[in-house]
Amino acid sequence: MASAIIPPRRSIATSSPPGMPPPPPHFLPMQPVAPLDLGLLRDLPSLELRARFMMNGFLAGLHRSPLKGFSVEFAEYRDYQLGDDLRRVDWRLYGRTDRLHVKQFEHETQLRVFLVLDTSASMAYTSKPEMWLRKIDFARTLLAALGLLALRQGDAFGLALIGTDLDDYLKPKSSQAHWRSALGRLDAMQSGNVTGLATGLTTLAEIIPSRSLVIIVSDFYENNDALNAALRRLRFDHQDIMALQILDPVEIELGEDWNGTFLDAETGQKLILDAAAVRPGYRKRIEAFLEQTATSFLDHGGDHTLLRTDASPMAALGNYLARRDRLL
Repeated sequence: MASAIIPPRRSIATSSPPGMPPPPPHFLPMQPVAPLDLGLLRDLPSLELRARFMMNGFLAGLHRSPLKGFSVEFAEYRDYQLGDDLRRVDWRLYGRTDRLHVKQFEHETQLRVFLVLDTSASMAYTSKPEMWLRKIDFARTLLAALGLLALRQGDAFGLALIGTDLDDYLKPKSSQAHWRSALGRLDAMQSGNVTGLATGLTTLAEIIPSRSLVIIVSDFYENNDALNAALRRLRFDHQDIMALQILDPVEIELGEDWNGTFLDAETGQKLILDAAAVRPGYRKRIEAFLEQTATSFLDHGGDHTLLRTDASPMAALGNYLARRDRLL
C-alpha cells in the first residue's frame, strides 16, 4: 500500500495544470525573472552557498545593480560579490591586499525588514526529495537570499521563527556579521509541531517597530479567521505585509496516482485515499483555499505570491525590490 504525507487539515494549493483555468492575476510574478538550476540549488552543501547562488542568479538577470540609496557615512568593508558597483571598490586597499573589497555606508533611507518563517511540521514536506527541496529548506534558502539582498540595499533586517508561537527572534541590523548570525539561526532551526502562525504573528506585532516590511514565508495552513486577526493587528501599526506561499507540486496538483494511507504531518490523522478519485474535487478546494489566502493579504494592503518548490523563486526577490521601491 502506497503512503504519502500531506499537510494538515485542508486541501492545498493551486497552479495551472492542463485542463484547468489559470490562477487569478495576483498569483502571477510581478516581473520576468531569471531561471534557476533547482537541481544544483538542492545539491549545494550549505545554506550560505544556496543563498549566494540564488542571489547571483538573480543579479545576473538584472540590467543594472539593484543597489540604491544615498550614502552619507562610511560603515565598513566587505568582500566584493557579483553584481556590486565597481565604483564602490576600494582600489587602494586592493593594491595592498590583492583582494577586492567594497565600501559599505550607512544610508539616509533605510527600510526595516522582518523575515518571518513558519517552522510547523507541514513545512517539512517534499513529494520527491531526489528532485527538489523540502518546503522548509526552500523557504530558508529564500529568506537567506532576501536577507542578503536587504543587506546590499542598505536595509536593516530581522528574523522571526514561528512554530506554535514566536520561537526565535533576531532584532533588525544591517551588517555582514548580522546576516551570518541569521544564517546560523535558519540553519539550526527544526520544523515540527502544529502550526501557530497566527499566534506567532500576533506576538511579533507587539515587539516590532511600526512602518516596517514584514515578509511571511509559509504554506499558510492556518485557520483563516485567526490569520485575518493577526494581519489586522500588524496593519494597526502600519506594517506593510508581503506573503510568500510555498507549496510542493503534489500539494498543488495532486498529480500522483497514489492509493493508500495519507498521514497528516501535524496531527498524525490518517486517511485512506484514492488520489485519482478525489483529484477533481481536491483541485476545486485548492483554488478556493489559495484565493482565500491571497484575498486575506490583499484586504490588508499586502502582497501575495505563490511559489512552487519545483520552480524558480526569483519572482520573490523581484517582488521585494518592487515593494521596497513603493515604500521608500
